Amino acid sequence: IARITISGFHLPVRRSPHCSIRTIIGPPTMDRPSVSGCLRVCKIHSASPPIQRLEDALASLSSPSETEALEAMDESYYVLYHGAIQSLRRLRQIHIYFDDVEDDLRCDFPDCDAHVAPSIKTAGGLAKRSKVLASLYELTESAQTALREEEQLKTLEAPELCACALHLAVIFSLMALQHDKGTESHTRRRIRHAELLTSRAKLAGFEKDLDHAVTIYKELLALAPRGMQALVPLRRYLESLLNRYDSFRNVGDLDATIILAQPCVDIVARPARDFRVMLCKAFSKRFALCGDPKDLKSTLSAIKNSLLATVWDDEWDRFHRDRLEQARGFLALIFRRLPVTQMEHEQGVTLLEVYRLMLRLPYRMMEVGADLHLGLPGLVPAQGLASEVFEHALLFSSAQIAVEMLEKSRDVFWTQTLRLRSSFDGLPRRLSKRLRLLAPEVEIRIHSMFSDKFLGEDDYQEALDELRTAQGQFHCLAEQARTVKGFERFMMDPELPFSSLAMAAEKGPVVILAVTAILTNVVIIRSPTSGAQHMVLRGMSLKKLGNISNKLADINARSRNGQASDLEPDESSRAGKPSTRGAGSLLDTLWREVVGPVINALGYQKAIGRNRPRIWWCPTGSFMTVPLHAAGEYSSNGDCCSDYVVSSYTRSLRALSQARQSLASIITSEPKALLVAEANAPKLNPLPNVTKEIAEVKSVIPSRSIIPLAGDTGQVIPATAEQGTRIQQVVDVLPQASIVHLACHGTQHGSKDTMNLYASDALQSGFCLRDGDLKILHFLRLGMPKAFFAFLSACESAKGDETQSDESVHMAAAMMFCGFRSVVATMWSMDDLDGPEVAKTIYKELFKGGPFDPDDVPYALDAAVQSLRARKLPPSRWATYIHMGV
Repeated sequence: IARITISGFHLPVRRSPHCSIRTIIGPPTMDRPSVSGCLRVCKIHSASPPIQRLEDALASLSSPSETEALEAMDESYYVLYHGAIQSLRRLRQIHIYFDDVEDDLRCDFPDCDAHVAPSIKTAGGLAKRSKVLASLYELTESAQTALREEEQLKTLEAPELCACALHLAVIFSLMALQHDKGTESHTRRRIRHAELLTSRAKLAGFEKDLDHAVTIYKELLALAPRGMQALVPLRRYLESLLNRYDSFRNVGDLDATIILAQPCVDIVARPARDFRVMLCKAFSKRFALCGDPKDLKSTLSAIKNSLLATVWDDEWDRFHRDRLEQARGFLALIFRRLPVTQMEHEQGVTLLEVYRLMLRLPYRMMEVGADLHLGLPGLVPAQGLASEVFEHALLFSSAQIAVEMLEKSRDVFWTQTLRLRSSFDGLPRRLSKRLRLLAPEVEIRIHSMFSDKFLGEDDYQEALDELRTAQGQFHCLAEQARTVKGFERFMMDPELPFSSLAMAAEKGPVVILAVTAILTNVVIIRSPTSGAQHMVLRGMSLKKLGNISNKLADINARSRNGQASDLEPDESSRAGKPSTRGAGSLLDTLWREVVGPVINALGYQKAIGRNRPRIWWCPTGSFMTVPLHAAGEYSSNGDCCSDYVVSSYTRSLRALSQARQSLASIITSEPKALLVAEANAPKLNPLPNVTKEIAEVKSVIPSRSIIPLAGDTGQVIPATAEQGTRIQQVVDVLPQASIVHLACHGTQHGSKDTMNLYASDALQSGFCLRDGDLKILHFLRLGMPKAFFAFLSACESAKGDETQSDESVHMAAAMMFCGFRSVVATMWSMDDLDGPEVAKTIYKELFKGGPFDPDDVPYALDAAVQSLRARKLPPSRWATYIHMGV
């Protein structure tokens, strides 16, 4: 027994007459039929690399016979097999990513510890050996790709082992082909061999394998029957041409692909959709290579008519995510060759037509009634599409069209989730009744999947089956509804005419902001009849705004970690850490480059109190992370935003318009306030001022208007009580409330908080109570018909997930989704000292007597902030507060 090392593993290997052989590998050529002609050998010398070319290594074998070569290859197979198995097991031991790899190995290789290879002298045995090595290569290669940057894995020499396994798999595959020429399995094995060659072509020095793969697929295509049966071999052949183009940039491969794919794109059969993708790919790559305007026109036409056309929707079915990703990828190729700003107007108009079709797809990716945990992750491919569409529409169309397209591309999650609560009026009575009964059932079953009630896998599977049945029934009813005149777009992507969107500016101007790499686009809607005014601000770029956003985030992070050097005594925030200063210069830049020019364009003058008009900011992208309302020159006692206007925010024009619906009946009804406090949430810093804050609010609100919690006697449970405030207490009475005040720690989750990068983790954000978090998911389950105002006196209650900026999934947005028309929330950490003062100021104004005035909340919040500013507190203390809604 000799011990040799492969990829860091010491393996016992049976000594053969060729003791200098470490392993035998290499790319066979199509014109070398003999086994020995296919060999590559590696020397056992430690200084030698594990893979050497035949010309450098054949000298160590003195003309090996067929028997000797087979014996050496047999040895090599076992060395590589056991080495790969041990490599994967070691990966599992040192990285959580491979927790399940042991189960995979048992499933795919059940005898891996005592493996007996199939015969090396039969075609079937050789093919099986090739398949085993190829599977190990794929597993190991995926490990390398996923963990390439992991420091703890750099000691593994997996790339060498991985490549060796693939080389030997190719050799065994070719030998199997030589053994079974003329048999029925020959065609299948030729396809498998071409797949192996395509995989190996990704390795340096083996790019020519693509030529062999193309030759194989071309020969198989020539032998294929005509008609529909030729689609599969044609698809393989075209894929091989595109793969070869990616390596050698031979435009002839693209030309051949286009010629052969074009006749197939109109075939009404699901296999034909691959040809539509390949046609778009070939055109876009040819334009990226040559820059011919005709290719640009052909590319856009192919994307529009072959990939995104509505006529193919049912055929693509569940592949809408792929369609969107592919379309955006093809456009990215175009933009690298020809930036949008350099396009001719006709080209830009065609581009907008493509975008219009793309905007339909997110609504199909997240169907009405979709699982919540799948909805947000499913929309990840659409992120950034809103800003992209808005920018291009402003270049090639009107500001009104740009607003329509922007609105359609945002808040898809909220739009689709909210639709289950539609009235279904206008449909035939029987269909409307069935939908009204089924929609709540679907919603209840969706939310139940997030509960902790399941005791075992059987219970969970039964609930899942019932949900799938209800979802299927709902979609069938939706299809029936679309056959009714006037309901052709029922539950599909909404049509949003500018005239209806502009109603959001009924009470004051709405300002939409979007930043690009070189400038900021602003659209101002002054009133429902004023149209849309487009402004370009060249002082603020994406990089500059990103720096402001990152610095503000850093200030907040340092405050959370207690690293600030200018803290006031006894400060503590409702995120559990002190707050900091340092935002002044950033707010100065926001004023000079963004907010100030907008105020000037509106023609506003300085004023005080209610003489100042209201303004609604509708930010997109990076603008959603900066406090536009707080922009100003505070260090020099210069101008600031609040000198001219009182600011509110809206996540979209639709959201603001919907918040105004049925508002009159709510604000004239008798108010009911739910006051929720938790000063001592487990494992978090105490919040002593929560008790004071609730006392201040109670001193203003009439006692008859306060909703008691379960087990209470009309008084809010003291924050120091042993039992604390619990989730179910709050959930039980929330539907009764028109006002909700939450004073506690808050936590906002995003996709960065999980290794799986599921954006649905944002739905786990919430308010920290004694027995856990009152989450967004809890609010989504509730109907709150009387809801008017919510004060979220907790940290980060309006901080969204930066990777899902188009969806605005945070606690404040969830409250508005549940029906609250007006919300006060925080963009980052708030100080526990400030809660009582801000809350008392707002409620004192709100309960001054008479019916509620929606303007009371934003003006009262502004007054509270002005009071904090007057005490010379740093901006990070008061700029965190924002008002959303009416």
